[in-house]
Amino acid sequence: MVGSWYPTGRTDIIPGMSAQRSIVTSAKLIAVCTLLSRITGLVREMLLAQAFGIQWIQDAFCYAFQIPNLFRRLLGEGAMAAVFVPTFTRTLEQEGPAQAWRLLARTLALLCVALVVVVVTLELVVLAIWLLMPAEGAAGAGRQLILALTALMLPFMLTICVVALLSAILNCVGSFVPAALAPVLLNIAMIAAVGGIGPALYPGDPGTQVYVVAVAVVAAGVLQVLFLVPVLRANGVQLGWRFEPRDPAVKRMLRLLVPVALGQGVLAFGVFLDAQICVLLTHERGGVMTAGFLGWTYVRPLEEGALATITYAQRLYQFPLGVLVISLATAAMPAFSRLAARQEWPGWAAEVRQSLRLAVFEGILTGTMMIALGGPIVRLLFEYRQFTPEATDRVSFVLIFYGLAMWAYCAQHILLRGFYSLGDVRTPLWISVAVLPLNVALTLALIWFDSIREAAFAISSVVTSGLAVVVGAVVLQRRVHTRLLDSAMASALARMLLAAGAGGGAAWLAAPLVQGLLAGRITARAFEALGPLAVGTAAFLIVAWLLRLPEVGLLVAQRRPRNAR
Repeated sequence: MVGSWYPTGRTDIIPGMSAQRSIVTSAKLIAVCTLLSRITGLVREMLLAQAFGIQWIQDAFCYAFQIPNLFRRLLGEGAMAAVFVPTFTRTLEQEGPAQAWRLLARTLALLCVALVVVVVTLELVVLAIWLLMPAEGAAGAGRQLILALTALMLPFMLTICVVALLSAILNCVGSFVPAALAPVLLNIAMIAAVGGIGPALYPGDPGTQVYVVAVAVVAAGVLQVLFLVPVLRANGVQLGWRFEPRDPAVKRMLRLLVPVALGQGVLAFGVFLDAQICVLLTHERGGVMTAGFLGWTYVRPLEEGALATITYAQRLYQFPLGVLVISLATAAMPAFSRLAARQEWPGWAAEVRQSLRLAVFEGILTGTMMIALGGPIVRLLFEYRQFTPEATDRVSFVLIFYGLAMWAYCAQHILLRGFYSLGDVRTPLWISVAVLPLNVALTLALIWFDSIREAAFAISSVVTSGLAVVVGAVVLQRRVHTRLLDSAMASALARMLLAAGAGGGAAWLAAPLVQGLLAGRITARAFEALGPLAVGTAAFLIVAWLLRLPEVGLLVAQRRPRNAR
């Protein structure tokens, strides 16, 4: 039995226990830890906003930081985790822990060797671009800043991918807290750099302070690995190094890794492609506003700070996404894999359906609050020092459209893990390949309108993410011959939208009533944002409860028996 080999003596994941209750309980535990990570991450973003505003320096940092994050999603928490978790779980189920530790040693060695090759190659590419692109005024200097920060932060790619794999192992053995807390180290290092070390070393020089932040990112990656290794050993995980790419189990994972990496790569590359388009179509202050492409001369439509604007809006929707839904999906993945390995399809379908409903419920709630209260939230968190009221308007406008897509972002995480638990890595790939051209086409079509500009990236995401969720759900239910989008799901969605209307309306009505009631800039802003937020959330949950949506109980109850749904 699974519970017999767990070194921590965990029994909350043994087969006889309610899987859904275990998932929800684990998700709540992860959510508490992730909340701390997201809070420190939010403090990090607040300090970055105060130090750099939405200027070219922040654009350059956001662009360079996306490179290691691209490969983290591609080889770390994306492909490697999606392929390794089901394989590792099956090995434990069928062959025992000894074989599982050997599989881990081979996987870790393969990942590290591959990443070292990638990092060295990319460093050479950046160096070549640097040498071939001479500085031409402000524009050339700004793009050289991007290259310098990219080269400096590339080693973070290695450590963050290893951290993602080690975190997946901890999740497999039922230890969710340390993995969820590891990102806090990165946030603390960046907070120290941008809020203390940088200004102390280079006062009044944000152009140099940003390099201090980049160095802190690399150092934090090493600290995260050093933090997780003793935790793994304390949980009985035997770490090792066995570079054996011809091992049968490793070869099976490699065959799965390619399509999964391509699928994750399409999603991750889509984000990176958005950043590339954004930088190419942004004119720097004091730089050349026109550019040419294949003999066509055009005026760059985006103003300086466009990528920073998009990034800040993304950070705000990623906060609830990480605290609520990613924690739910992380806890659900091992359970999905165990049920699929035993071919318990009715139980598997029930858990996927319930997790999907809960994810959409959370997405609609958080998205509604973003749409209704985007301006007050951005003003409370970011509008200080270098972050101006104009910047608040730009970020909150983009945030509205990301709020419309929250339900889809949340549902995607559950559907992906449903596919991966079945060993189906190709279907998400083809769905991603299909929607990527549409995403790029919509962005390039909308970005030229003065009333849209950088919001084009969010609008295209609303359309393509929603389409991908619907297609993915239809295909997944055909794979298991069990309906996921049934009449009960349709009824639940209708009731969720009614609750969203009530919650959004209550928040919108409460917002003007609390303006100017308190003195003091920070106190007044907090009251103007958090007061309507509390009113809107309460209205949403009350209406959802009156409409008999069981997701309210799953969120607030410590234990909920399966037959009480």
